[in-house]
Amino acid sequence: MARKSVVIRLAGESGEGVISSGDILTQAAARGGYWTQTFRTYPAEIKGGPCMYQVRMGEDQIYSHGKWVDLLVCFNQEAWDLHWDSLASDGVILYDETAVEIPDEYAPRARPVRMEKLAKEIGGSLRAKNMVAVGAVSGVISFDTTPIEELVLRRYAHKQGVADANIAALRAGGDESGDLKGSLEITKAVEVEADRILLSGNQAIAAGAVAAGLEFFAGYPITPASDILEWLSAKLPQVGGITIQCEDEIASISAVLGASYAGAKSMTATSGPGLSLMTEMLGYSGTAEIPCVVIDAQRGGPSTGLPTKTEQSDLQHALYGGHGEAPRVVIAPITVEDCFWATIDAFNYSERYQVPVILLTDQGLATRMEVIHKPDTSDLELWERKTAASVGDGEYKRYELTQDSISPMGIPGELNGRYVSTGIEHDELGHPAYTPENHVAMQTKRWAKLDPLKTDLVRHELYGDEQPEIALIGFGSTYGAVREAVALAKAEGASVGAFYPRVLGPFPADQVAHFTANAKRIVIPEVNFTGQLARLVRGECGLQVESHAKCDGLPFTADDVLDVIMERVPS
Repeated sequence: MARKSVVIRLAGESGEGVISSGDILTQAAARGGYWTQTFRTYPAEIKGGPCMYQVRMGEDQIYSHGKWVDLLVCFNQEAWDLHWDSLASDGVILYDETAVEIPDEYAPRARPVRMEKLAKEIGGSLRAKNMVAVGAVSGVISFDTTPIEELVLRRYAHKQGVADANIAALRAGGDESGDLKGSLEITKAVEVEADRILLSGNQAIAAGAVAAGLEFFAGYPITPASDILEWLSAKLPQVGGITIQCEDEIASISAVLGASYAGAKSMTATSGPGLSLMTEMLGYSGTAEIPCVVIDAQRGGPSTGLPTKTEQSDLQHALYGGHGEAPRVVIAPITVEDCFWATIDAFNYSERYQVPVILLTDQGLATRMEVIHKPDTSDLELWERKTAASVGDGEYKRYELTQDSISPMGIPGELNGRYVSTGIEHDELGHPAYTPENHVAMQTKRWAKLDPLKTDLVRHELYGDEQPEIALIGFGSTYGAVREAVALAKAEGASVGAFYPRVLGPFPADQVAHFTANAKRIVIPEVNFTGQLARLVRGECGLQVESHAKCDGLPFTADDVLDVIMERVPS
């Protein structure tokens, strides 16, 4: 009987093609009309190490990557040793017959595959090993390999012999599925919307930045944000923008602020260690009121930490990092599709309120591949900064104390727009000023302009009951697993809902208070050690909460969250 969705996990050593196999399967599934979502983990060292790629595909929209594995593909013995305990009770196994030994009790649902042997016979080397594996997987799930063959032909169009060898390996692998053939067939919707596309979180951010009018990007390569720099290096010049790779993160943020001072919408992307280096210039951006957008693709910390694992441990740094108190906005997108729209929000908030905006993703969301609806930008609203041109012939005060606390920003070359952009405390004209009265007035001005972001102007996400007895609050990439868990809990009769603030700074305390008004339990799942969001909710709202924080480098699954909701002890 066909299934609505299947979880496939491929595991092996760096260099065996585990990640490329997963990417090929995911792209082919998307082309074949399936919804997909992925999660991957890989070593940080050049010498290599164990890799894992998990893809969940099905006929309905996928919100999480799943927990129990329906099909485990082992490229080597370590893959079995590390992942056997993630198998579903009826999960099946494909394994390289020359590299893996499976315990006898699993033999009835395991199938040996001649990965190395066929790769050598067909291609003369082990390079086609992963295509044999992909072919075997396709046989188990009854997947039409035509989309895969099309991908191979495109990838190796300039190497005809290589393309032929890979396709031959793919077809040979299909025959290796044996008695497992068709055992995990997936049902597919009769009609497939034409507007579906496959994107990663990083790609969605880069595309959102271009849609928002990005003109200048400066960055330094760092896992897991490097894809943004690479994508924009190819795409931004095509729309008249500029991308540069700087010598470090300090140079990157400095170049971004220089370009923004000159009037260009500007952005950089980094991870936790890079954000640390940018901290002083972010304080300058807030004080001098120069717009900029900073993407922080969080990874495991502290220090160099876990570069290729996921974590949500930069929240406090993003909100408060720096000396003194300079305003900033912190946004956390919740899905790949939301990465696109949240990036546009980031530019709108930055330009209108003349502040740095930090957009928090993480390794799980940044590298996740997900089928989404193609964003419709036909009614896209872009906000522009208030410039000195709006002042007219009057005296230009760069830091004027206006009714909405937003001052006109002069652009070089603009009539009457000259000013000194300084990080020292200044008066309305930008001249140094140190009186207590002036400092209080300027700090009040700089923070008051963000007041609109505490209201209904900001889009937050609520799923489930509006005022539940069991209230879940989270941020960022945990949303999919939490949403799925809430749906399962409601099916069991629980009064439960999830609230996800997309803007965390300024914090939407009033909305949280409304959501939790009838709550008997307030549950906060997050991927860090100290429960940073739980601390924020306690501090901003004075609520008693249950902190469910973990820092194992892996995302939550829906089963994990459901156990918490229903107060079950995990088996």
